[in-house]
Amino acid sequence: MSSTLTVRLSDAESQSLDTLCASNGKSRSELVREALRAYRLREALRHSQAQLAPLARASGWLTEDDVLQDVS
Repeated sequence: MSSTLTVRLSDAESQSLDTLCASNGKSRSELVREALRAYRLREALRHSQAQLAPLARASGWLTEDDVLQDVS
């Protein structure tokens, strides 16, 4: 199942989207779907980080090097 979404863009935004489409060989719909997936991933990572950061700090993991040292 799919649905249709109408989005209002300024002339500059519309032109920018069309330029991206032309340079990537993708349709407007493809680029918008990719942008939505990327946004959802960033939000999921932010959410995970917010939950895990306090636990990591409590374990003494303050940097990526701390994590790698313990995991390696």
